[in-house]
Amino acid sequence: MSLIFRSMNPGEAPELKKLAQKSFGPVEGLFVTKPTSAIVAVLDEKPVGGFAYQIETAGDKKVGFASFFFTDPAFQGQGIGKRLCEEGIRRMWEEGCDVLVTLVRDDNVASWGAFEKNGLVLASLFKLSRLVGWPGIAKLCVKTIYGLSIGHDFYVALQDEKSTSLYRHKKERSAGQIVAYVLINILLLLRIALAAENIFYGMASAALVFLGAILAGYIGTIFSGRKWNFRFAGGGMPVYFAVNFAIRGIFPLIGNWYPSNYENTQKFKRDMAINAIAAWVFLLGLVAAAKTVGDPLRLASSIASVLLVLRCLPIPALESSGFGRVFRWSKIALGLLIAASIAVVFVL
Repeated sequence: MSLIFRSMNPGEAPELKKLAQKSFGPVEGLFVTKPTSAIVAVLDEKPVGGFAYQIETAGDKKVGFASFFFTDPAFQGQGIGKRLCEEGIRRMWEEGCDVLVTLVRDDNVASWGAFEKNGLVLASLFKLSRLVGWPGIAKLCVKTIYGLSIGHDFYVALQDEKSTSLYRHKKERSAGQIVAYVLINILLLLRIALAAENIFYGMASAALVFLGAILAGYIGTIFSGRKWNFRFAGGGMPVYFAVNFAIRGIFPLIGNWYPSNYENTQKFKRDMAINAIAAWVFLLGLVAAAKTVGDPLRLASSIASVLLVLRCLPIPALESSGFGRVFRWSKIALGLLIAASIAVVFVL
């Protein structure tokens, strides 16, 4: 079997898009765009994967933006995705880029792990602005739909590791991330808090829900034997504010516990699922308790109920809330959690 990597041929983009949609699945595949440039993995003359990218200018910088990379499901687990990431990044450097940028969904541990191994680091929007300027940021947000990319983060790299390290976002500091995550969510729900009889009651209710879920999720990581960090993803912030303020909704910022290293093993999937299940059970218990306690937990129960409904939806951007983690480990466990959520929210 002969595996080679080459540039995408003219007219090959539709075939690669179709293959990428197959790789990402029926829901996430809907958001796959036709690649403008790509490195193609070819096995015995058959395309089995690709690394899509585009070259943009932002400020005075030539920016290589890695759109996505994928492997045909029939050939996954053979290291092709790892090689594609290496080849794609090497190609963008060869084309004279000053900086490389990509957006990665927070729960896609395999992808952000691959980019980190190839020299990219997690970067905040403010640090990225130091590289390309705010006009460059505005252009990237339009080109990469960062403003709509709920649950995504920027990863960047410069030509040398020392320069790249200056832009690393210190998200491994869980305490600071937890405080920021809870405060931002309280701000997002401020309109609901203002509508409550007491604004402090409204803010305390939101804090109870989010801090309780974080603590429960942490308990679910204790016996995994892994190092975990809490972090939130800032992508899609305009969507959060539009939903929460314009239509007085409850749409939380994405945040969860993440392992430091990725493994393509059943144990890894189980550990991720247990973390999600622990937080899910806390929300179920809170809503059930509110049915008995009444007014003191009424607003907290309403917020938790919405979070339970969001956890039941197979939306890729929200999968780190619980659905995706449990689904990859046990569909039976996921079905039981969804049934329990429906019963607690709509039946009891």
